[in-house]
Amino acid sequence: MFGHTHIPFRQFPRLFPVVTSLFLIQAVIFLIMTIMGGTQSVPNLIRFGALEPLLVSYGEWWRLVVPIFIHIGLFHILFNSFALYLFGPQLEWLFGRIAFLFLYLSSGFVGNLMTYWFMTWAGQTGVSAGASGSIYGLMGVYLYLIMRRAIEPEVSKGLLTMIGISVLMSILDPRINLIAHLGGLFTGFLLTGLLLRPKE
Repeated sequence: MFGHTHIPFRQFPRLFPVVTSLFLIQAVIFLIMTIMGGTQSVPNLIRFGALEPLLVSYGEWWRLVVPIFIHIGLFHILFNSFALYLFGPQLEWLFGRIAFLFLYLSSGFVGNLMTYWFMTWAGQTGVSAGASGSIYGLMGVYLYLIMRRAIEPEVSKGLLTMIGISVLMSILDPRINLIAHLGGLFTGFLLTGLLLRPKE
């Protein structure tokens, strides 16, 4: 299932153009933000499009999409980039480029939308950013495939362990946006049934 890990990086642009493009976009944005004020500076995060509930309420709805490509700190982007490398290529192959991109962006959007709703309801302030909602959307795809027994049992066990640990970490660490993660996870799960139905 993860045979792409043996594929040289130089072949990624040809075999997985969407995953490669996502890597490049978030890396370039991270570099520019680092040069222009840092990726952990709240004013700089807001300037580049991070989710800030009040600004979204004022009509800046694009802040529900742009944060997918913004990361807060080096560990954040490295973790999400590794997860994209691990989970993304085989799903781009499975769904096709357009459907995969739709699933990835939709999962991130719903995760950000739920974050906005929750922060507004709870009266919370602050900013949120990162591709985690989209990454959990990819995990939701695998969860669907596991439940449909479309993945080998041995691989399923490993995937379920990774998904379970990821969700548990989201629950235990208050710094992690659990709402975005769960929103992305459920979106990926639900969209998989719709996108794969014609093929099943």
